[in-house]
Amino acid sequence: MKYTFRNCTLEDFDFLFKLKKENFKWYVDEFWGWKDNDQKERLKQDLKEHLNHKRIILVDDKPIGIYAVHTTQDGDLFINEISILKEYQNKGIGKKILEEQLKENHQKGIRTILQVFKENPAKKLYEQLGFKVYGETETHYQMENIENDL
Repeated sequence: MKYTFRNCTLEDFDFLFKLKKENFKWYVDEFWGWKDNDQKERLKQDLKEHLNHKRIILVDDKPIGIYAVHTTQDGDLFINEISILKEYQNKGIGKKILEEQLKENHQKGIRTILQVFKENPAKKLYEQLGFKVYGETETHYQMENIENDL
């Protein structure tokens, strides 16, 4: 499935909230309890602080997900977020985005890092792509990909 990107804007708020609720409510509920108003405020703050890192993933010009990265002070590429609507998951889109990013980073000698909720099934995909756990918090695994032969 072909995808493209466009820059994220504040007008994407409703889509991003729907995406967040669809993909992460189950996890937030388990630990902290999901409250729509609290989560909307968190998303507003996140957009205010990190809008320039976020890109909307499009298929046939329809928003289907978000991809956000930034370079850390150490020069690592941190994948802040990759999230795709359930109806577009397991179609290879997320994997292709990550493969392309890892190929570019490997050519440049850049370490790629991310963190993933411990119960998130996406951890298996990250491991398939060569990510390894290098640390953890109470809720997340911290993973890195230093070299990948894609």
